[in-house]
Amino acid sequence: MTVTQRRPTLRSVMNRPTISALIHTRNETRWIAGCVRSVLWTDEIVVADMCSTDDTREIATSMGARIVEMPLAENVDMVRNQALAACKGDWILVVDADETVSPGLAARLRDLSATPAAEAYALPRRNYFYGEWVEHIFWPDHQVRFFRRGAAFWDGVIHHPPEIRGRLEALPAVPECALEHPGYCNDIHRFMLKLVHYSRLEVERMRELKPEAWPFLVRRPVSEFVGRYFRGGWRHGLSGLVLSLILAMYQLFIGLQYWEAVWRNAAAPAPSALRRGVRREVWRTACKVIFQ
Repeated sequence: MTVTQRRPTLRSVMNRPTISALIHTRNETRWIAGCVRSVLWTDEIVVADMCSTDDTREIATSMGARIVEMPLAENVDMVRNQALAACKGDWILVVDADETVSPGLAARLRDLSATPAAEAYALPRRNYFYGEWVEHIFWPDHQVRFFRRGAAFWDGVIHHPPEIRGRLEALPAVPECALEHPGYCNDIHRFMLKLVHYSRLEVERMRELKPEAWPFLVRRPVSEFVGRYFRGGWRHGLSGLVLSLILAMYQLFIGLQYWEAVWRNAAAPAPSALRRGVRREVWRTACKVIFQ
């Protein structure tokens, strides 16, 4: 690991605990300046960069960040522990490059570091779809992102929350004290490519669990769409419908690739039995999601 040093040591201010902001990057020219600007209140800013070929590093360095060179990995969870080892603060705040820390959340985290009630905190996050906060689809979308150094460990599996050594507490869902995620989706083509990539990684996990393929093909997309749209996504109008369909499609991507991986070794049901099974799964899944 090659490190470009920003400052020789972290210095405590009036004996309060220090905070490191850790930002993971890979070609994030569009977002990195806003992300770094939102964490300038921390004691150090560490940018864990996975081989960017654009101006990400130059922009971050010019704003006072310290660059840590990371290997190119299929997903950021695979290198989080390695990046955490480069942070020197008593507390660590993990931020994705297309996220920002609201002023209200910054003040809350400063207070928590001084008088903590837990070793780790899950932060509410506001996700934006083409500039609109999709409150009724994701909120509060808690993410474990603030913790004492050494209290969190990632297993490298995509979208797995970290293992926490100690007490974990979720912060209240207050919009003014949340992570902002403006980069969630602003380009359907790029978003779909990302979901296809993630779906392939999810399939590797499914192959270890070995569920039956055909019920998953029906159950997960239906559950995702009905759950996202009818439980609140409809309030966002056409945007809510589009996003709910995309999220259902993501689950379909996973199911299709999993079927492709296992179909040769799995017994296929008879067509008439499959038809009855599909009808039953659609009805049962829709009712379960709507009425539970």
